[in-house]
Amino acid sequence: MKADADPGSRPSASSGRPDALEGRSPDPGLMLPDLGEGFDLEARGEDFYRHYIALALERAGGVQVKAADMLGMSFRSFRYYAKKFNVR
Repeated sequence: MKADADPGSRPSASSGRPDALEGRSPDPGLMLPDLGEGFDLEARGEDFYRHYIALALERAGGVQVKAADMLGMSFRSFRYYAKKFNVR
């Protein structure tokens, strides 16, 4: 078997994107920020969690167990993130 048999393991020489992404166009409904100066992935991740935890909690009528289930996470994980991001 050749060493380069795994197409997603190395960037393509032409674009710097993994071979698995070559030829794909970005999803037009997906709004991704530019990776310019000042980009903070950790802060964006926190905003993402905060948004969906609050949304699930609202849709679950404030019931944390139901909100956790909507997000596909355990109640303990949900409670941890809700407390970490001060979502009530």
